Amino acid sequence: MNPLGIIFAHVVASEAASGEGGALIGFDYTLPAQMLSFLILVYILAKFAWRPLMDMMEKRRQFIEDNLSRAENERKEAEKIKKEYQEEMRKARQEAQEIINKATKISEERASEILAEARIDSEKTKQAALADIQRERDNAVLEVKAQVADMSVAVAEKILRAKLNLEGQETLIDQFIQEVGNKPC
Repeated sequence: MNPLGIIFAHVVASEAASGEGGALIGFDYTLPAQMLSFLILVYILAKFAWRPLMDMMEKRRQFIEDNLSRAENERKEAEKIKKEYQEEMRKARQEAQEIINKATKISEERASEILAEARIDSEKTKQAALADIQRERDNAVLEVKAQVADMSVAVAEKILRAKLNLEGQETLIDQFIQEVGNKPC
């Protein structure tokens, strides 16, 4: 409400309360005194209270505006940090997957190398065993040949000594067969 409306309402109320009939607005000296005291009050409030009150309101408005601005900046910064964090996590996952893939590939290659080396070693062992078997067989054949040669010489010697008669030769052959049967091959 405006100040004049308040004053008018006050005057009407005071006239009605005084009970004076007649004029709606009576003129007495209380009205100018009230108006003067009201204007002085408005002047004092304007001079001493209005400016500090407005300054306080302005500071409060500025404080709220600064807080809102700071909150918006912090929200933007938090969003930026969140995006950076998500990007770093994506990169870390990608790097981890690459490391796993690389390790898997290296382990598969190493497993293949180990299998190839094992095959080569087993082939070498097999060839060495076959060579040992062949050498042992050759040695056994040589030993058997040597024994056969020794026996042949012995038989020839006995044949020459016992060449006298056929019965002696039969006896000599029987002895030879027995000797050959008793020797290990």
